Order: sequence, then structure tokens, then C-alpha cells
Amino acid sequence: MTDNPAYKELCEIQEWLANGNLDQLEFTSQVVDGFPHGKDGYFGLPWIMHAASCGCLKSVNWMIEQGVNLKPDVDDGYPLLLSCIEQDGKEKYQILEAFIASGADINERGINGWTPLHMAAIRDDERSMSMLLSAGADTTITTLIDDDTTAEEEARNLGHLASAEFIANFAPD
Repeated sequence: MTDNPAYKELCEIQEWLANGNLDQLEFTSQVVDGFPHGKDGYFGLPWIMHAASCGCLKSVNWMIEQGVNLKPDVDDGYPLLLSCIEQDGKEKYQILEAFIASGADINERGINGWTPLHMAAIRDDERSMSMLLSAGADTTITTLIDDDTTAEEEARNLGHLASAEFIANFAPD
């Protein structure tokens, strides 16, 4: 695997994304075809997804400034905001806020028809729920499987009662 040039390139760029090395990212945008707007040559994932998973706000902001599509085509069921909510990095919430402020789809469906609010609810992530709800996340969207539940209902059904109550009683500041 380490002899694969696409894999080596991916590892280098991921390191620069994780470190917020903007000089290297600028250089990369000039020499790597499709960076930052395209997909990596190894996994075929959009570069913005790598930036989100690397968890560096500086890199994410740079990519947003480059006009990267915030609704990238992904095949794994984890669109941008679902993926961001699953991260645990120290700048997770700043990155989520940057994506929301830049127009990322707060109601985009992912795996099982979940929206970002569904994901935040079952992760008991009150801060993400608050950010999404404050930005206007639609609490009436239901899943596309099983009982077609809203984020509140899904949280309640899966035993995340505090999340369900948070959504039910949310009042923006």
C-alpha cells in the first residue's frame, strides 16, 4: 500500500490538512489535479471530506474560501455535516459552524435517511443540535427506513431521552 503514489499523495495532503499548512495547500492546488475541488486518487473521496475529518478549522476555512462544493458527492452515506458531527476533534464545533455559515445543507440526508439533526441526537451532542436548530434544521424530516421517525422520535426510540427532550423544547436564543 505504501508504494502506491496516490496513497502517498493522500497521506501528505492529509498531514497538511491536519496541520493547517496553507502554504502547502496552496502549492498542492497548483500541482495536484482536482485539488481542492475534486477527489483523492486513492479512495475517491472529495477533498473537503478529508479536510472535515482532519479536524483543522484553518484548512476547512481555506477550502471554503476556494469555493469548494459543500454538498460533495459521497457514496458511503455520510455527507459533509453527518461526517463532521461524528468527529471528535478539538475544533469540531467551529468547523460545523463554518460549514453551516457557508451554506452546507443542514437537512441533507445520509445513511438511513438521517439528517445531521438525527446524527447529533443519537450522539447526545447537545451543542451540535443547538447549532443545527438555531440555523433552521427541519425537525419534521423523517428517516427513510423502519418507522420513518423524526430526530426527536429516533432519539426517544433509541433511549436518548435527553436529546429527544432537548429537540422538543428547543427555543433559539
